[in-house]
Amino acid sequence: MTAGAAPNGASNGAAVANGAAVSNGAAVSNGAAAEERDIQTLARDLDRLESVVEGWEPEARATTEALKGTVEEILLGALKRLIRQVKEHPGGLDALRASLDDDWIRTVLQVHGILRPPEPSREDRVLRALEGVRPMLESHGGDVELVAVRDDEVEVKLLGSCDGCSQSSVTVKLGIETAVRDALPEIERVVVREGALSARTNGHSNGTNGHSVPNDGTVGLVSADSLTRKIQSPFAGRWEDAGPVAAVPVGDILAVDLETLSVLLTKLPSGELRAYPNACTHLGMPLDTGSVEAGAEGPELVCRYHGFRYKLADGECLSAPEVALPRYPARVEKGRVRVRVAAGGTA
Repeated sequence: MTAGAAPNGASNGAAVANGAAVSNGAAVSNGAAAEERDIQTLARDLDRLESVVEGWEPEARATTEALKGTVEEILLGALKRLIRQVKEHPGGLDALRASLDDDWIRTVLQVHGILRPPEPSREDRVLRALEGVRPMLESHGGDVELVAVRDDEVEVKLLGSCDGCSQSSVTVKLGIETAVRDALPEIERVVVREGALSARTNGHSNGTNGHSVPNDGTVGLVSADSLTRKIQSPFAGRWEDAGPVAAVPVGDILAVDLETLSVLLTKLPSGELRAYPNACTHLGMPLDTGSVEAGAEGPELVCRYHGFRYKLADGECLSAPEVALPRYPARVEKGRVRVRVAAGGTA
């Protein structure tokens, strides 16, 4: 290609990209042929990209993360300059406020930290708390559905195998109540009812992306907070540093406070790492205050509060097999442990 020549056969300063011609700084749309994909479709694409990159070698991942960081830095700088110029223009501040009604603009500004996401509603806080106990329920064919959030009361409904489960009266119901009270300390009563399995989407209760569906049958809008979490860069904020691998004991536990939560690390005799949440699946109490004891099949972690026992090798709960500890993926990079935090995730 001759220096200065336009790609794809374009000439006279015009460049063709994705079906749109750009000439003299103006973009010319081809109408329906260049129709935008919606933001949730793009979010799903990012999820797929994340799963691909996680399988790459560390060097390739590092290159991708560096590329992503540079692109995001460019975008952030451009957005800040654009907003500054708009605010300085007569009437620009009003136009900027009006633009925040657009989902695309609002979400991108939130992702880049320019606009603070709105505080989650009480319903969203409870839904997020239920997401934390959902992996435990789904491990034995159950689920939980939010029925109502009232002034001082939350009502939920157990679904599937949890309905009538012999463990639900002890483990499941208490676990749900603890999670809800942690999310809304002002709640005085958590009502856990049992009911038939309702229609679900993507494994979540009667809703889309973990959010409720109104009783009138119309699909509720995904909250801005939820949408922001979904379209964050698939490489950012996922793997967290958990310290030097040399500090992780064999056959014992090391509690490490990550940016988002506390985890327990242990090393098998083979040298393989294990990472678990530092929370008993019974009532969510911290496990690092418990003890590690010899068991028939290897070391066992015993919760000091109610005696729930877990096998260090795989997180299996010997007290109630259906409530095993979730296992977080862990790997070693340059002598340091990296843990991928995802609620209920397994390696």
